[in-house]
Amino acid sequence: MRFHHFLPLAVLFAAVGCNPSVDEGIDLPGAPDASFDWEYLYVDTAATPYTDSNRVVFTSMAESGFLHFWDFDNGLTSNEMKDTAFYPQSGDYNVTYSVYSAGGSGVASAVVPIANTVELPCEGTLALLTGCDNQKTWILSGEEGAVAVGPQPGSTEWFSSPAAGLVPEQYDDTYQFTVNGEYFYDNNGGTVNPYEGYVVSELPVPDTLNYLLTDAAGLNGEPQIYLPPGDDGFCWFMGVWDSGPTFDIVDITEDRMVVVAPQQNGDCTAGEGYFTLIFTAQ
Repeated sequence: MRFHHFLPLAVLFAAVGCNPSVDEGIDLPGAPDASFDWEYLYVDTAATPYTDSNRVVFTSMAESGFLHFWDFDNGLTSNEMKDTAFYPQSGDYNVTYSVYSAGGSGVASAVVPIANTVELPCEGTLALLTGCDNQKTWILSGEEGAVAVGPQPGSTEWFSSPAAGLVPEQYDDTYQFTVNGEYFYDNNGGTVNPYEGYVVSELPVPDTLNYLLTDAAGLNGEPQIYLPPGDDGFCWFMGVWDSGPTFDIVDITEDRMVVVAPQQNGDCTAGEGYFTLIFTAQ
């Protein structure tokens, strides 16, 4: 007969023994440095080199980071490590830079003073948009596709209006842009509200709204209109309430203008698609 001896577990563990493991720790990367430098653009390609005090070059000093985000405080943003921002109007601009890496994120800001307002001659796109001394008024066109929307800029697969297919409250809205940067919207009593089932709503319009026209700021280098939020934080628009705040002018003549604008939610955040809007001069 064979006998089997079983040691108590405590004795067995004691016999085998074990060395406690020591956690050496994990060397995690630290948060990135979000510091940056800025300087007014130095133009040395002209016959006489000069400093353009309305254009500012921003350069990130971050040594790491997989995402960079600039808010230039002029309505425009960037994801580049180095970029140039244009400020046509004088004032102090609070520029913010954020960088994200595996170790976290960092944020830095600086106030950039712009001393002079650029006085643009009334010519080119500005003349076609405003009419210069002969104030121009824009209304939505009655042609097919005057209001279209799709997932990409210029696409129309989600919706495209038929000829004369808008409601009267859209055709009687007028839009004016002055040479000195003022924007006038007149809804003549009511605005179609997309956030409440496309009903006509009353929308009190402030006496003064402003716009910014910037050359080559569009997605494909087109001139761009920017409508900043009002003093009350309301997101202003042209054409349809849920468009904006930027409008790339893809075509403009004396009597016709085509713009592409992102969708805009009621809380001013970006929507999912893009509008194509066609206007005619009244």
